[in-house]
Amino acid sequence: MNKLLGISVLVISCLFATQLTAHHSFAIYDFEIQVPFDGVVETLKFRNPHISMTLKVINENGEEVIVDFIEGAPANMMVRNGIKPDQMKPGSKVHAVGSPLIENPSKFFLRSIRTEDGSEYSN
Repeated sequence: MNKLLGISVLVISCLFATQLTAHHSFAIYDFEIQVPFDGVVETLKFRNPHISMTLKVINENGEEVIVDFIEGAPANMMVRNGIKPDQMKPGSKVHAVGSPLIENPSKFFLRSIRTEDGSEYSN
């Protein structure tokens, strides 16, 4: 009985193991659209699994608005490509490009960023 239970647990574990390594889909974003923004970083969460930030920009009406990048690349990937958190800290000027969330086009996936010193990250 114990041998049968052990084999059953092993088989079930193997069946679900591939799901544990899966990553979520980016299908919630419209990657056909890329919107550029120039602004000042308001908030930054520079951590894995994905960074996020808000950016203060001036819209076409001359009004100050906050753009919400709810997701971006993993922090470790950005560091490997030359972008460090102190280059994007609140108060820093950046150029960012985002793809909108399909269900809420006022929220974005951070596609690329260029910091004041010219460092760039693009995915």
